[in-house]
Amino acid sequence: MNRPYEKKNHKPPPSAGRQAEEEEAAVAIERYRDLAEGIDHGIVWEADEALRLCMVSRRAERITGYSLEAWCGEPDFWEKHLPPEDRDRVMAKFRKALEGEDVHSDHRFIAADGHILWFHTGIHAARMKGKIVYRGLSVDITYLKETEEKLREKTKALEEANRVKSYFLSIASHEIRTALNAILGYASLLKEERTRAVEERKEIHDRVYSNASNLLDLINQILDLNKLESGQADLRAEVKEVSLSPLVKEVLQDHRVQWEKKGLDVALVDDPTAPVLRSDPVKLRRIFANLLINAVKFTERGAITVTIINHHEEKNVSVEIEDTGRGIAEEDLPRLFEPFYRTGRPEEQEGAGLGLAIVKQFVDSLKGTIEVKSGPAAGATFTVTLPYEIS
Repeated sequence: MNRPYEKKNHKPPPSAGRQAEEEEAAVAIERYRDLAEGIDHGIVWEADEALRLCMVSRRAERITGYSLEAWCGEPDFWEKHLPPEDRDRVMAKFRKALEGEDVHSDHRFIAADGHILWFHTGIHAARMKGKIVYRGLSVDITYLKETEEKLREKTKALEEANRVKSYFLSIASHEIRTALNAILGYASLLKEERTRAVEERKEIHDRVYSNASNLLDLINQILDLNKLESGQADLRAEVKEVSLSPLVKEVLQDHRVQWEKKGLDVALVDDPTAPVLRSDPVKLRRIFANLLINAVKFTERGAITVTIINHHEEKNVSVEIEDTGRGIAEEDLPRLFEPFYRTGRPEEQEGAGLGLAIVKQFVDSLKGTIEVKSGPAAGATFTVTLPYEIS
C-alpha cells in the first residue's frame, strides 16, 4: 500500500542488542503510517524545528497537487504556500506550540493550480533527543468554508431584503398618506357651504385628480413589481402590430393634466419612416407612461420632448424622453434601475423608486435596451431602443 513520504537518513546497521527494540518500533511506525493514510480529507505531517517537513502522508498530493518530494524538499514549504494575509498568524501558532500547548488554526493554502484551499491545522510540538519536532494534521475544510460563505451571503441577502422591505413600507406609507391627505383636504373644501368661483372649483378638481392619479400610479407600480418579483407576472410578450407614434400620443394625452398643471411644454417629434413594430403594446404603454411620469415629476419648468428615431440599418427604433429637470448625479446612475432606489438629497426625493425598475424589466422582456444620460441641473434623457420584431 502507499506509505507516507519520509526523507531517507542513511545510518549504519543496528547492533544485535537493539534488534528487538527496533522491530517493536517498526510495528509502531507501521501502525502510524496506516493511520496517516486512512485519513481521507487530512494530511498528516512532521516538521523539524526549522519547519522543514520530514514526513507527509500521500493524501497531500491528491489534495494540494504538490508532489511529496516538493513538500519535503522545498525549504519553507509551509510559509511559501500560505497567502500573505494568513502567514503571520499561522507562523505565530507554531511559536505558540513551543510553549507546550496544542494549537489549531483555520487558514488558507495555495494549491498547485493556484486555487485556494482551506485547512484546519492542529499543531503539537515535542522534544525528541534534544530537538524540536512539530507534528500535525491538516484537514481539508474547503467545502465547509464555501458552504459557510454561501450561508453568510444568504443571511446578508435576507437582512438586506428586510431592510429594503422596511424602507419600502416607510416610503410607500408616506406617499400614500400624502396623496390621501391632499384628496381629503380638497374634498372638504368642496363640501363647504359657501359658493366657490368656477375657476377655484376647477383648480380644486385638478388637484384632486392629480393626487388621485399619483396614488393610482403608486398602487399600480407596487402591484407590478410584486408580480414581477414573485414570478406571477408573465413577462412573455403578447406580440401584436403596433405603431409607436399613436401609442406615444395616447400616453401624452393620458397624463396631460399633470404636465399642463406645471406649465411644461411637451412635444412629440415623430419619424415618419418608423415602421409598424411587432411588439407588446401593453408593456410599451407602461414603459412610456412610467418614463413620462418620471420626467414630469422631476421637471419644474421648461419642456419635455419625446423623439422617435428609426434606425433602418440596425432594424430598430429608439424613443427618447428628454426633460429640462434637475438632472441626475453621476453617482446615482449605476443604481437608477434598482427597486426602491431614489436619487438626490432626502428632502428632494419623491415617489417610491419603483417606476424605473419596472421599466427596465419590461424593456428587457421586449428584447430592447434602455440608456440614460444626465448630469446635475442638466436634465435627463432616457432612450428606449426596440427591435422591429420580437419572436
